[in-house]
Amino acid sequence: MKKRSRIVSLGVLALTLTMMSTCLMGSTMARYVTEVTGSATAAVAAWSFKADSKDSVGETFTEIYLGDTTHREAYDLKDIAEGVIAPGTKGSFDIVIDGAGSGVGIDYAVKIAAGKDVILPDDLVFSTEAITADKPGSKLDDFSPSGTIDYAAGADSMKKTITVNWEWAFGEDDTAEENKNDNKSADNDWLLNIAITGKQTTPETTTATP
Repeated sequence: MKKRSRIVSLGVLALTLTMMSTCLMGSTMARYVTEVTGSATAAVAAWSFKADSKDSVGETFTEIYLGDTTHREAYDLKDIAEGVIAPGTKGSFDIVIDGAGSGVGIDYAVKIAAGKDVILPDDLVFSTEAITADKPGSKLDDFSPSGTIDYAAGADSMKKTITVNWEWAFGEDDTAEENKNDNKSADNDWLLNIAITGKQTTPETTTATP
């Protein structure tokens, strides 16, 4: 009888321990938890680059004709006809670059090249400065104006006008042999291809003043 009583007591004890363990395992540890979310935004700089031969820059490049009165100096009509160029003539034309609306600085480069099958005379030179004996200009192969337009706000704040001066030298003592390249140009139409490239200026960091 005592043996049975011990078995019952042990069973009750085991059941009690099991229930206590279950209660402990089923309980939850409490703590405060907060999650904060956010976002990052960025406004991407605008890019705008246009070029033309006139101040009112359009969507397409306006053709430049060197012989017209705008781009060639005036000469006595007894010496040369209107609307053409020849040895001894000179003039200039403008290339206008407009970066208005761009949110970054612009590095620009201009390249002018003779069109297909066009042979230019050796003494036809170009320069962004006045052509003089001290500054004789250069042939198209060596002529490549470039520069930088700094970023600035405002309608005309990123506009750059490049004046290209040209001159076809007149040789007082040229011989037929020396002049053969000029003779080949007579009564021809020349096509000069103009390419103006704009690239974003490389951003540079600034050092904060203490």
